[in-house]
Amino acid sequence: MKIKTLVMATVAFLGIGTIVSVNQTKASADSTMPVYRLYNHNTGEHFYTKNQAEQQQLSTHGWNYEGIGWYSATSGAPVYRVYNPNSVGGDHYYTMSKYEAQSLVNKGWHWDDKGQPVFYSAGNNNLYVAYNPNTSSGSHNYTMNTYEQNSLLNKGWIYGKVAWKKMSNSPTPPKPQPTYKYLGWVSVDRVRKYTKLCDTVEECHAWVDATKNSSEVIELGFEGHSINYGLDTIES
Repeated sequence: MKIKTLVMATVAFLGIGTIVSVNQTKASADSTMPVYRLYNHNTGEHFYTKNQAEQQQLSTHGWNYEGIGWYSATSGAPVYRVYNPNSVGGDHYYTMSKYEAQSLVNKGWHWDDKGQPVFYSAGNNNLYVAYNPNTSSGSHNYTMNTYEQNSLLNKGWIYGKVAWKKMSNSPTPPKPQPTYKYLGWVSVDRVRKYTKLCDTVEECHAWVDATKNSSEVIELGFEGHSINYGLDTIES
């Protein structure tokens, strides 16, 4: 009866150990995120968003998805986006100047994202902007590609400059996650007499069950020794 009671207590303990180990191995949040680029053939406008759901919705409503435009930092100097509903087909403009964005809003443009930043400027890589004075929709193009930027300038686009800074062309690698091993043990009179280091929780459970139910350990219990057992999570 004494051993049976210990078994029930230890099963609950092993279950808690498993939950803790899962929580410890959650991945860290990344410090960059992709900005998706879309193109509307009907208006000539490019649109840029970090919202994948928005990208997917627009892709089913006449916009052509062109892939990842660049990688944006998740913090830094804010970049704002405003929208001109009076332009044929609509038009979006992106700027680091909140004063400039507010000035456009005062002239009839609308804030996107309720005036909150849509991107952030950070990093050591340039993101370029060019302006087409001959169109009202899609008049600004933003690109990290110097060949694309120069091609537009050669075709009559103007105002070519660095719009803001971006991160490298690939996402920041997630921080290395710790790995864990699991130490199963069976103690006799509070001294760990049997131990085994395992790679998985399942392996450790199986070893503990087999050891505590072995004839040797059961005999020690019948002789009046205190038998305990459990599992420890060890960061390797």
